[in-house]
Amino acid sequence: MSNNILVITSNPEKDSMTDAVGAAFAAGAVERGASADVLDLYDEGFNPVYSAADRAHYLGHAPMPEDVVLIQRRLAQADVIALVFPIYWYTMPAMVKGLFDRVICRGFAYHPDGTPGALADKTVRVIMLTGGSRQWYESDGIGESLDNQICRQTFAKYCGVKDVELVYVDNLSMGDDSSDKRKAAAAQLEGIRQLGASLARRP
Repeated sequence: MSNNILVITSNPEKDSMTDAVGAAFAAGAVERGASADVLDLYDEGFNPVYSAADRAHYLGHAPMPEDVVLIQRRLAQADVIALVFPIYWYTMPAMVKGLFDRVICRGFAYHPDGTPGALADKTVRVIMLTGGSRQWYESDGIGESLDNQICRQTFAKYCGVKDVELVYVDNLSMGDDSSDKRKAAAAQLEGIRQLGASLARRP
C-alpha cells in the first residue's frame, strides 16, 4: 500500500463516467490518508502525436521534450498509477496511445541496457470503461489481447512493473439514464472507490 496516487484520465467529455471513475479511485485513496493527483490528458492539453522531437530523443540526438518531462515527473513521484479510459474499437483511445508512445518511453520507463526505469516496482491499475460485459471481452479474446499488450508486455516486461492489472467498468450505455443503469453505475463506482482505498495507506 502506498501514499502517492496518480490517476490519469482520458475523455473529451466533461462530467463523463471516465471522470467519475477517476474521481472515485482518488477519493478512496484520500479517505485512507494518501495524496491523490488527477491528471486529465485533455485538460492538460497533452499532444499525443509522436513527433520529430520525440524521435530525436529516442535516437539520443536531443533531450526529452519538455511537455513529456512534466508528465514523467508526476509518474515518477507516484507509488500507484491508475490509467482510466474508455475502450474504442477494442483498444485504447489515441490520447492514451500517445501517452505510451511519448511518455512511457525509452530513457524513462525502460533502458536498453536493462537498468530499471522510473516505473519499476510501482503499482498500476488499468481501468477500462466498456459498453460490453467483462465476460464478453474475456470470452472473445479481446481481454486477453489487452492484458498481454498493456500489462504483460508493456508494463511488466519492459517497465518492470510487477503489480499491474486490468480492471473493468463494464456494461455501460451512453445516454441511458434509467434507474437500473444508474444503480449499476453507482455500484461500480463504489467498487472503484474501494479499490483506491485498498491501494493507499496512511503516512
